[in-house]
Amino acid sequence: MKRLILFSFFAAAILFSLSSDAQIPGVGKIKKALPEPIIGVKLGANFQQISGDGWEKTYKPGIVGGLFAGLQKGKVGVQVEGLIKSVNFQISVPTGAQAESPIKGVYLDVPLMFEYKIIPRIWAQIGPQYSMMITAKQDGNDVKKDFKPSEFSGVLGLQALLPVHITAGVRYVLGFTDINNTTATTGAATSAWKSRMIQVSVGWRFL
Repeated sequence: MKRLILFSFFAAAILFSLSSDAQIPGVGKIKKALPEPIIGVKLGANFQQISGDGWEKTYKPGIVGGLFAGLQKGKVGVQVEGLIKSVNFQISVPTGAQAESPIKGVYLDVPLMFEYKIIPRIWAQIGPQYSMMITAKQDGNDVKKDFKPSEFSGVLGLQALLPVHITAGVRYVLGFTDINNTTATTGAATSAWKSRMIQVSVGWRFL
C-alpha cells in the first residue's frame, strides 16, 4: 500500500511539472532557442599512410571508434570526439627484397569539428585534430621512440544524421606535424613524415 501511495505521488509530481511547463509563458520559446545536444558512439574503418622517404605510399586499413558530443542550432554546430584508432604503417623495401613487418600503432584522436548543414540531414565538417600515440610496435618490439608522441591535423568531412538516431560519416585527415623522431634518437638526417587518413564510420545517437 505504501509503495502504491509513493508511486502515485511521484507520478502526480511528474505530471504536474510537465503541465506547469506547458502553462508557463515563454518556456516553450526558451526550449526552442537552446541548441540541440547530440551525444553518441561511433565505429568505423580508417585507411592511413605516412608520406616521406622509406614508407609505402598506400593506405593501410585500421579500425576507429569512440564517443562524440556536440551542439547544433539552425544550420551551424560544433562537435568534439574522443576516438581510439589502430594504424598499420608499412616500410618500403627495394624490389625483390623481403618485406619488413608492418608497424602497428594505437592512437587517441580528439577532433574538434565545426559544422554547417548543407541540405537536410547532411552536415559539412571542418576543424583541427589532436592525436597522441599510445603504442607502436614492430614484431613485438617497441618502436614508439621513432615517432613524435603527438601531432596536429586538419579534418574535412561530411556527416549524415539519419532516422532512428543513426549517423554515417566520411572524412579526410591531413597531418600537419612532422612525426619523424629518428633524428632525435639516431642523429640520422631523414625526410619529414606526415600522416594522411581516409575514415568512414557509422554511429548511434543517444540524443
